[in-house]
Order: sequence, then structure tokens, then C-alpha cells
Amino acid sequence: MLHENLLKFASFRYLKVATLLVLGSIGAYLWHTPRTIPNGGTWLGYTLGTIGAVLILWLMFFGLRKRAYRSRLGTVKGWLSAHVYLGLSLIVVATLHTGFQFGWNIHTLAYVLMLGVIFSGMWGVYVYFRNPVLMSGMLDGKTVQQLGGSLREIDAQSRKIASNLNPDLQTLVQRSSEAAIVGSLFGRFRSQVIGCPTRRAVSVLEQLAKAEGASKPIRDLLNLQFRRLSQLDEIREFVKLKTWTDLWLLLHVPLSFALLATLTAHIVSVFFYW
Repeated sequence: MLHENLLKFASFRYLKVATLLVLGSIGAYLWHTPRTIPNGGTWLGYTLGTIGAVLILWLMFFGLRKRAYRSRLGTVKGWLSAHVYLGLSLIVVATLHTGFQFGWNIHTLAYVLMLGVIFSGMWGVYVYFRNPVLMSGMLDGKTVQQLGGSLREIDAQSRKIASNLNPDLQTLVQRSSEAAIVGSLFGRFRSQVIGCPTRRAVSVLEQLAKAEGASKPIRDLLNLQFRRLSQLDEIREFVKLKTWTDLWLLLHVPLSFALLATLTAHIVSVFFYW
């Protein structure tokens, strides 16, 4: 499975790196005995804060790397594996950086936004892993565009058969060929289309095919429309998953940039006003 390859990339290389980072941070925090209560202003706080800031910038760089197909800076699969594990390790690193000192200030806001980015990222990873089709863009080995071409072929065959049948069936087939993949903007969020003409065509043809002495053209037409409905359902399910994933990106990406802006303000305030 694709998600297993990502998580097991290079024999869990980045899980090991993230584990060492987390254990090292926890060990340093327990060993550290500051003169005041632990906080981000101690030498350990600055160290963990620097590591956390570098991790955040590196994790954001992944968005550029995954689109740089000619880049030689490792594989996208390796970057994604590191993105998952190091992103999770950031929770521990950043929390220890704060020394568990929170308040109504820019520093805590940066921390909260970081958690929002990480947890929204975890949701995105879950969506992709649960629906590997989103990562490949393929449906039964075909692209959505190829399935669209297959629908046009089915429509041409259906109209040819229906041309020798009664006008009602010709109209039924014509309306089926004009069926929208999604009925509306909100229809993209669900895989079922109310009043789908193709589904109606299948229902009508099934009744006709059950009748005694049903002609071969009726049975052939039913098979074609059933294939059309099956492919439509596949495309609609893909569109639904893709739409929900795009909605996740509309949350995850702006949160990431908000975190970057707040992190910058956090660093500037620390070095110039403290």
C-alpha cells in the first residue's frame, strides 16, 4: 500500500530521527535546572525554539518541494515521510520550548496556530491514506479524463441502439447522456445526485428487461446504461473526495501562512523587545 511505503520509507528513517529528537528534547528539559521557572527565555528555551522554528520553515518548504518535479533534493515520498514524523515531533519540541508557560500574547498565539497546522495536517494525511485514489488520481487504473472518454463511447453506442427503439426510450437515453456529473456546487460534497437521469434510465430498462420476451437491444442498452451509471458513481465519489480535500487545503494552507507571520512576530518581539 502507498501509505505503508510512506510511513515505512527507508526502514522508518524519519520515525527514528523524530524519536531521537523527541527523546533528546525531553531528556534536556528534565536535566535542565534554570534559576527561574522553565520558559522560552532560558538557553534551553532558545535552543528548542530555534529547532522548532527551523522545523516549521522546513515543513512549509515541503509545499514547494512536492511541486518541483525536477528537484534532486530527495524524493517526494521521502519528504512526505519526514513531513509526517517531524511535524508530529514539533508538538513536543515546541511545548518544551514554552516551558508550559502560556498567556494571552503573541507567543501563545503562535503555539496555538502551530497546533492547528499540525492537527489539520494529520487530518489531511488521514484523508489521503484512507483514500489512496486521491494520491494517484486514478480510478481502476484510469484517469478521470479517460473515464469521461469512456462515457462518451457508451453514449454513442446507446444512442445507436436506441435509434431503432421507440421515441420514449430514445428520449430516456438522450437525457441520460446529458446527465451532469454533479448537480450543483454543493453537489460536489456528496456522491449521490438526486434525480440522476442515468439512474432513472437503468431503473426503467431493468423493468423492461424483466418482461417476458425482452429483446436483445433492450438488454444491451441496459448493460450499457448500467456501465455508465457505475462509471458516473466512481467519478462522483472521486469528485466528492477531491472537493473535501480541497476544502482541507483551504484551511491548512492559510493556517500555515498565519503561523509563519505570527512566528515572525514572536521572534522579532523576543529579540528586539525583551
